[in-house]
Amino acid sequence: MSPGPYIGALDGGTGGTRFVVFDSDGERISEAFTAHERLTPAPDRVEYDPLTLWSCATDAIRRGLVQADIDSERLSTLGISSQRQTVLLWEAESGEPVTNAVSWRDRRTTDRVAELDTDDRRLIRERTGLVPDAYFAAPNVEWLLTHGPESTGAAASLRERAAAGEVLLGTLDSWLLYNLTGTHATDVTNAAQTMLFDIYDCEWDDELLALFDVPPAALPTVHPSSDPDGFGRTDPEGILNAEVPVTGVMGDQQAALLGRVACDDADAKVTYGTGNFFLQNTGTEPVDADGELLTTIWFQQAGEKPQYGLEGPVFATGAILEWLREVGLLDDAAGLDQLRRTASPGAVTLVPGFGGLGAPDWVPELDAGILGIQRNTEAADILRAAVEAIAFGTRAVIEAAERASDSEHSRLLVDGGAIQDDNFAQLQADLIDRPLVRSNVTGTAALGVGLAAGLATGVWDSIDEIAPPRSASRTFSPTGDADAVDEAYHGWRDTVETLARHQSEPDGRS
Repeated sequence: MSPGPYIGALDGGTGGTRFVVFDSDGERISEAFTAHERLTPAPDRVEYDPLTLWSCATDAIRRGLVQADIDSERLSTLGISSQRQTVLLWEAESGEPVTNAVSWRDRRTTDRVAELDTDDRRLIRERTGLVPDAYFAAPNVEWLLTHGPESTGAAASLRERAAAGEVLLGTLDSWLLYNLTGTHATDVTNAAQTMLFDIYDCEWDDELLALFDVPPAALPTVHPSSDPDGFGRTDPEGILNAEVPVTGVMGDQQAALLGRVACDDADAKVTYGTGNFFLQNTGTEPVDADGELLTTIWFQQAGEKPQYGLEGPVFATGAILEWLREVGLLDDAAGLDQLRRTASPGAVTLVPGFGGLGAPDWVPELDAGILGIQRNTEAADILRAAVEAIAFGTRAVIEAAERASDSEHSRLLVDGGAIQDDNFAQLQADLIDRPLVRSNVTGTAALGVGLAAGLATGVWDSIDEIAPPRSASRTFSPTGDADAVDEAYHGWRDTVETLARHQSEPDGRS
């Protein structure tokens, strides 16, 4: 085992929390994962118990340290990455949660976002680079402050207590950080996804706070993603039993891009998780994608300008595969392998509106649907349609990014859970019609935030030092009938665009 220094990385994802210990070469020493329990009190609601989220984090930390066979004092630094838009409220004095954490998958505020007028939407787009959607934290913060339970015996409303600084709000990274260090902070990549943060001036925006009636006093301070001083030190009487500086905090998708060391302009990756998340590095100058994609901050080192990116969230990926298993259409990976030899591209079309459509169409109320079913349609055709929907949604985002940035993605970096299956990865390469370069590291978000933490503490002097160890990967090149796939893709896009236009009409129904 390497003598150190060692870096801890805590990654609070959608499905669970991961704790990884890395050495100074960026090599993984240990890894522990604890699954989350999702709460669905209504069809449009997805929540977590905050105390359970913290319990998952402490469980993963304990097991990760035991597996690494090191004392926590040997950790030189700690990084935190997390699912970005998930938000909650807690008591400033006791740290007790006041509300459940509302997930980024929650759709309860879809109607509220639909009520925003043209000026509101323009303001949001101009200041935040985002397309107004219930996916982001701002409308959910507003909902929690209005509808969340008051503390027992409190005379003032929750919003009044938040305005007085008695109740704090934050995304999941802030909640984890607060429990570890007592510091109420976040970084620019997480703040940029709230719909409350000016990504150009790098500060909370007063007009947006007023629009969603969010008290500034309840907000965390915002720091660069890699910062030696901004995030505090862990409580020596807490889970680590040691004072370890937290010097890296990032949203999970941005951390995954750093984990691929994709730090040159036009580098891009797609993470296959609950959703698909495309993110392209555009350098120190933000690029606008005409409402199709998000303009956001993907990384910042202390003392340097922020690095901007183009992002395209495709909301349903793992959710589609989960549905396929629930309805008995997909038992194991062998079923995907059969698709390459049996079902024809485009025979059936699936519109993946599991929680609306994200980039590049942004249709929040569109339901999922299957079209083109005939008497001779087989299960393989529906399975094929679902896999095509995942790939074609990603391909649409890639093409939007190429138009906006005037660049061509001759290859695409991919990572995440679903893409680890070779059959699925090959199908995606065939359907996206680009080589996919899959990382040999599965937890790229944890690696990325570990790199951010190490950069802040001098474990590495620059990103260039950490690129070589991350070079190992596997490439999946397209092998299918490109013409047939291209025809199926354009047919899929025509269907989605037609439904999107219909939904946007005054009397449209999905």
